[in-house]
Amino acid sequence: MATNTEPSGFGRFFQQYTKTWMHAVATAGLTAFGLLSFVHRGFVLLALACYIVPPIVLYITRRGDDASGNSMSPTDAALAEQDEPSQERRDDPEARSAPESGTDSLGPPPAERDARSDSSSGDGRESLEDSPTDDREPEAETEPETQSEPAPSSEPTPDAELSTESAGAAAPEPDPNESAGEVEPAAADATLSSEPHDEDETDSEPEPEWRHADAPTDATLLDAAVAGSSAVAVGEGGVVTMTDGEEWSITLEDGPAAQGQALHGVDATEDGEVAWVAGDGGAVGRLELDSGRHTDFSAPGDRTDNLAGIAVAGAAGDETVLLINGSGEVLGGRYRDGDCSWDEPLQPGSGSSLSDVVLDGEVGYCCDTNDGVFATDDGGERFEAIGIDDADGTPTGLAAGEDDSCHLCTDAGVVHRYDGSRWTPERVCEDALSGIARAGDRLAVCTADGAIYERDDPTDDWERADADAEVGLEAIALGDELGVAVGGEGTTIERR
Repeated sequence: MATNTEPSGFGRFFQQYTKTWMHAVATAGLTAFGLLSFVHRGFVLLALACYIVPPIVLYITRRGDDASGNSMSPTDAALAEQDEPSQERRDDPEARSAPESGTDSLGPPPAERDARSDSSSGDGRESLEDSPTDDREPEAETEPETQSEPAPSSEPTPDAELSTESAGAAAPEPDPNESAGEVEPAAADATLSSEPHDEDETDSEPEPEWRHADAPTDATLLDAAVAGSSAVAVGEGGVVTMTDGEEWSITLEDGPAAQGQALHGVDATEDGEVAWVAGDGGAVGRLELDSGRHTDFSAPGDRTDNLAGIAVAGAAGDETVLLINGSGEVLGGRYRDGDCSWDEPLQPGSGSSLSDVVLDGEVGYCCDTNDGVFATDDGGERFEAIGIDDADGTPTGLAAGEDDSCHLCTDAGVVHRYDGSRWTPERVCEDALSGIARAGDRLAVCTADGAIYERDDPTDDWERADADAEVGLEAIALGDELGVAVGGEGTTIERR
């Protein structure tokens, strides 16, 4: 004689319990406290207790009520709400699964259930003959401890399997053997990926900044030019250094004529394929930047004057070249079909030494050390004086723009802007400005004390770059992708 209070013991009770409102409330509590376990691990215990304790208490209470002779315990009253099927279900034989299908019926036949409700014996026990599993030995009941779903025996009966599936379908339960509050890696990744982020911080490119580059020479560099993503610098001893945007290297060690004469000027064609260099003793050279091949054009027009600067316009193969010297002269040249022809020199001013020259298309400017500034609109065939009256300091550098405007810097720390008719001064600093460069609306200057100042727009204030040199800077150049400032002891500062 079996001692279980139900044909299938606790398994039958739990199956019926899962169909009550009490089980729905316990499942909701399990889910809610389970989610709160991310806040504190203690919620894991509350979640487990919320789901496990109610069926155990109800089951024990039911046993006690049955033993005391009550005809309807509070637990049975709650279960009875779910144990009264409709007439259609009682009459439908397919509503109950056959034993050989692997699952038992969801409850005893209606006649037996009615007889049990009307019984006054109160012992709450039924014979094994009424059980669909009457050929098996009674199963020992075990009290659930840490398992999320207690099993009535070591070998689960079909009723137990059904109750387990029902409970699992109702709500997934956390594994109590796992550490409370731990988050799976996938969940952690999902949490991190769901955090909002600033698109400006992740999607935008970093602002270019000036920083020191490793120079391949200790010679003083006197001028620089940017050609697309490349740059060229020249200096004492005829040294020519170049970068393709990565590292700097020496292209020429002793000038285009291998005479070791100092080079004071360098400029590049509009397409960035060719650079021209010029210096002492009439040294002139043409350098193809892709191949590194150079051609010597020294002593232009049979002149060996010391050349103070150079300007180039046009694309490779169709190049206009302007040279300036210490006698205040401008020498124009045209490069076509591998040969360069030179015009007679012009003297735009009083003969004072010219300090800089720039050329953009047919428009160009040059300045001398006697406050003279001269402009050309025909590629250097003619020049006219455009100032500068009452200049603050001696002109040291020029920068031309696409709008035919011009900027002039002086050794008094002042930049003068020419708009086609009037000069407007603006103080940058108290130090001597040694070079100026322009790319679009951006302007940059360097000083004889090793500082760099720049502004992105004519309405902005000048800002000092955080890349001071320990020695003086001699020249600066700007491009759309790269900026370069050079000076003593091979100092090279890049803007990337």
